[in-house]
This record gives sequence, structure tokens and C-alpha cells, in this order.
Amino acid sequence: MSAALIVVEFNQFSFIPEMSNTVEMALTRALNRAADRGRTRAARAAREQIAFPASYVSPSSKRLWVKTRARKGAFTTIIEGRGSPTSLARFSRQTVLQAGARHTGGKVNVMVKPGQRKSISRAFLLRLRNNNVGLAVRTNGAAPAGAYKPKSIGKNLWLLYGPSVDQALSAASVNSGIFEDMTPEMLDFLEDEFNRQLELLDNG
Repeated sequence: MSAALIVVEFNQFSFIPEMSNTVEMALTRALNRAADRGRTRAARAAREQIAFPASYVSPSSKRLWVKTRARKGAFTTIIEGRGSPTSLARFSRQTVLQAGARHTGGKVNVMVKPGQRKSISRAFLLRLRNNNVGLAVRTNGAAPAGAYKPKSIGKNLWLLYGPSVDQALSAASVNSGIFEDMTPEMLDFLEDEFNRQLELLDNG
């Protein structure tokens, strides 16, 4: 499950002269720098829509990253965003329920949309078997009303989730694709960066 992808074909670049080893190297470097720049902008756009922690959409998290980098003979870069729902625990600063303790009632505050804090009744944070933290809610049996893809983890107990990274990216664009909006800017940067790299190589 992934966000929209950019795949740019080599013959789209009218600014590329006849291919040579130097041109190939300059193009490879320029494509990879453009991809890194695009990923950073996409992360910023996602966090403007959804209150993801900065670390959640960092390159090392593999939730929004340059999946494919350009190399000699393969002039393609791909930016990918994860499509899996995000645990609502990511959007709360409250403490985790201690092992062995049983929740009897209360509320958990979450902020999914930047600046919009909400409370969830009969909810608590707990440590999961994979050592991640989840946000759970108790019900009278049925799945919690209005919850996004709740997961049953016990009798009357449900884990709650929020939007995925790719949903945040879609929300950041009028045309349901931040990558489509980014393409003209990325191509402008790519041309400038290609010319810069080519000059460095020619003068090196």
C-alpha cells in the first residue's frame, strides 16, 4: 500500500545533450538530489495535514522515503509513502498503561489534525507485544462508532488508527496527489541541478 509515485522517463528531459559518461553522472546526481528535495517537501506537506511527529516521516522511518535512486543506465527515482493506517497512539502524549494494570475508565487526548485536540472516552495507551504503543478503547461489544479501521484485540477491546502517510499526501493536494503538484517544481530544480553538476564535472 503506497502513495502516488513519480516515474520520469529519460526522453522527457529536453535539456539533456548527447549522452556521455559525464552526462550520465551529472544526470544521476541531479535526479537523486531532486528526489531528496521532493521527499522533504512531501514530508512537510503531510505534516501540514496530519500531526505526524517529524521522526515518523523521516527518511529512515521508511514511511516516506526515496525507494528507488537513480544509477548509471537507470535514470529513475521513486518516492513512496506508506499506505498502512497510523496508530492513534502516535498522536497522543499521554503515558502508557503499566503492565498488569486494567483500565477502568478515562480519556485519552489526541491531536490528529494540527491544532485540533480531541478526547476519546474509555481509552488508554498500552504496550503491544511487538513493543510498539497502541491506543485502545473499550466498548460494549461492537466496533467503536466512527473509528477508522479499528482492530479487535480482545473482548470489547479495540485498537484505534488514524490516516496513513499517503492519505495525508492526497489531502495536501487539490488533485489528490501532492506528487503531481510537485512535478513542475522538481523538473525545474532537476534542470538547474543537472547543469550545476555538469559544470562541476567539466571543471573537475
